Amino acid sequence: MRLSGWMIGAAVLLAAGSGANLAVAQEVGKASAVNPAATANLRTISIGESIAHKERIKTTDKGSVQILFVDKTSMTVGPNSDLTIDEYVYDPNSGTGKLAARLGKGALRFVGGQISHTGDAEIKTASATVGIRGGVAMIGTGFVFAGYGSSTVTTPGGTVTLGAGEFTQTPGGGEPPSPPGPPPPNFVQNLIQSFQSTPGQSGGAGQGTASRGNVQRAEARATGTPNGSVAGSLTPQLPTPLPPINQTASTLNQTIQTSTQQTAVEQTATRQASGTLFGFIGGLMTTWLTDTANSTYGNYGYATVGPFTGTAVVGIDAARRRVQANFDGTVAHDANGNYLPGSFSYQFGSLDPNEDPQGGYYDQSNFAAGPAIRRNGAIVSTIDDAPITNQTGAMVTISREMAQQYGSVLGFGNIQPCDCDYTKWGFWSSGSNQGPYYDWAHGFWVAGRPPTAGEVPLSGQASYVGHAVAAIQNDGSMYYAAGAFNNTVNFGARTGQVSVTGLDGTNYVGQVSLVSGTTGFVGSLAGNVGSRNMALVGSFFRGVSSPVGEMGGSLAVSGPGYLGAGIFAAKMK
Repeated sequence: MRLSGWMIGAAVLLAAGSGANLAVAQEVGKASAVNPAATANLRTISIGESIAHKERIKTTDKGSVQILFVDKTSMTVGPNSDLTIDEYVYDPNSGTGKLAARLGKGALRFVGGQISHTGDAEIKTASATVGIRGGVAMIGTGFVFAGYGSSTVTTPGGTVTLGAGEFTQTPGGGEPPSPPGPPPPNFVQNLIQSFQSTPGQSGGAGQGTASRGNVQRAEARATGTPNGSVAGSLTPQLPTPLPPINQTASTLNQTIQTSTQQTAVEQTATRQASGTLFGFIGGLMTTWLTDTANSTYGNYGYATVGPFTGTAVVGIDAARRRVQANFDGTVAHDANGNYLPGSFSYQFGSLDPNEDPQGGYYDQSNFAAGPAIRRNGAIVSTIDDAPITNQTGAMVTISREMAQQYGSVLGFGNIQPCDCDYTKWGFWSSGSNQGPYYDWAHGFWVAGRPPTAGEVPLSGQASYVGHAVAAIQNDGSMYYAAGAFNNTVNFGARTGQVSVTGLDGTNYVGQVSLVSGTTGFVGSLAGNVGSRNMALVGSFFRGVSSPVGEMGGSLAVSGPGYLGAGIFAAKMK
């Protein structure tokens, strides 16, 4: 049986006590779990052994040790690591103190106790100084990941603050930390695995010591609460499911909402910090002239369809598990002169703590929201600057895995969705009535973290690979289609050579121009089927390794008897 670090630590506390009578000036904590090849000041550490000031802890490739400090801070030192405790002061009466340590090499997991909540906890590495406030962090000689709470990472080149679920690289050499963002795929899981006992290891605990009953009693004794956890967890408790979201007539909408909720409950990925994403929308607006005597809109007159593009602003409050999306779009006029709205401004969810959330945020890849409705019943969204009524619909994220799973519905086929890190995209729809008309908008959104204009390079080249997806109207049939997106950017020439292949059986090729003084680009592409054309509007977004590491935007396609609109997302190769 493989035992996690906090289980081993709890078992030891059962035998050794909570440590309340330790001499604070000299002994700072105990080794609550030890695997072979871990030493302190060249002496081999045993389970339950005291850890003192200025103690230097070294582990080999098979060694690890967990330290439980007097204030209930837990620090797990991984294999091939070298840690020195420089300073530890704690006043149990006031609950304040200071913890300072140096990580010469390797990695550690820090789970904050009283000091990190009310005082000063600091870990130094060769390339950075990390201040931890009220949380959980994993720190290595070239990276910092904040699992919970916040961490301030400072190098000679600058400072970044990480919120829950964010990651930064500290390359050294005076370079600034990389912008906060999600960790690389499987990074957290693999690092957690390295901290745990391997088969045949037990952290020094005797057989049966970490039984369920012993663990529960030890946790209660160490934390003072029946359900308290000694070393905590990098993953917060799973949230409750989303409240019901009104449905539209779209089968796709129902499918994605259900999948998003189920996936969110099952996943144990850490949360992303609060923030705002900026981007684009694209899709189709259908308007029916209704029988105004029929309140259920069971009798429709003629329908008019037009493409729309516009902007997206997605705000996230991870602490309150809220999300708010504002989609503002302009609808193309109908060629036959039939009525279509000129513009719309839709809001899904709410960040306002005085209003109902109308949605939920689980992690950086799973969030959704329904139409924003105030507690007094007022709908926030408008069409042509006038209020609407009876709004239904939702906005949801679509992860890479979901896009692959529902590829036939979304029109992906063999197309691979963007393997983006920070840039997010998804589906949305809104149905509402205004006067004698019923309006249904549906399509896609994409949003990311734009760099500053000054961060867009003035020389060099880069290639981006991703996907394009759109809502299509083709001779009376409406469906979704996707294609592969490629853009080779020449930053010196301020141009990009773009191709979109396989989008509804059509290949598009053309050029975009970078707009001076901005992060954006615009252009047009010609299709090889049916005299179709595509217009693009996009922006560079931040990636893990570059301020222009990703991109996204809106697209609009047209041709005889053919129209559509959607979005694209791509990542630097």
